[in-house]
Amino acid sequence: MRMYNKLIWEDDFDGSELDLSKWSFRTGNWQVAPDGTPVVPGWGNRELQYYTGNGENVSLGGSCLSLIARRENSPEQFGQTYGYTSARIDTRDKFSFTYGRIEFRASCPLGTGLWPAVWMLPEGEEYGPWAASGELDLLEAKGRLSDRIFGTIHYGGAYPLNTHQEYTATLPAGTGIDSFHTYEVIWEPGRISWLVDGRVYAAATEWRSRTPGIESPAPFDKPFYLLVNLAVGGSFDEQAMGRVTTDLPAEFRLDYIRIFQ
Repeated sequence: MRMYNKLIWEDDFDGSELDLSKWSFRTGNWQVAPDGTPVVPGWGNRELQYYTGNGENVSLGGSCLSLIARRENSPEQFGQTYGYTSARIDTRDKFSFTYGRIEFRASCPLGTGLWPAVWMLPEGEEYGPWAASGELDLLEAKGRLSDRIFGTIHYGGAYPLNTHQEYTATLPAGTGIDSFHTYEVIWEPGRISWLVDGRVYAAATEWRSRTPGIESPAPFDKPFYLLVNLAVGGSFDEQAMGRVTTDLPAEFRLDYIRIFQ
């Protein structure tokens, strides 16, 4: 396993507002085409929230970024409103990279129906639409499972010919997902490794593209950008899909994110 130690990008969230030279807000509940045409609601995952760029859903304080899910009526989008708000940010068109080590320290919220995630998507679609060009999930959690974390790669062909490999780790007793942990993903040619608090809990070494003439390490050999969000509902936790029973507001907190090559 290669160790990447040269810092190339970071955000310590020390300011009073999100650094918009590094991040952009993605708002609404719908995936939208470049021309503004609605594509699919729920961000394609049956999510229940409307993402905003408001201070009630995104705040910085105590050297941490907080994405905050709330139970409240949303603005209207394409004739619909939603009963929850939250936040989603990404570095698309501002920062992307190929291969390296991603390190971040985070505390996930507890509660049925909460879905925090730090993940990556390709800047381009050289191998085709999702998931032919790949998706790399650095950290996901199901709020009803207090001690479980997940890492996943999505690849194969364009939906519905996509496939994935999902890995999970159980955190030590007394240090659940709502405690701060240090997460790392080491992305190198032909291998992707997931770590928590310095311990490797999974590694992917075999995947394939359905794009003719393309071999491994495709599609994970192109520039990818970062995303951070806190979803409400959604298809990731099928046992909690559409069933939000936790008290809100709830916060997904990040102390820092750093990228090394």
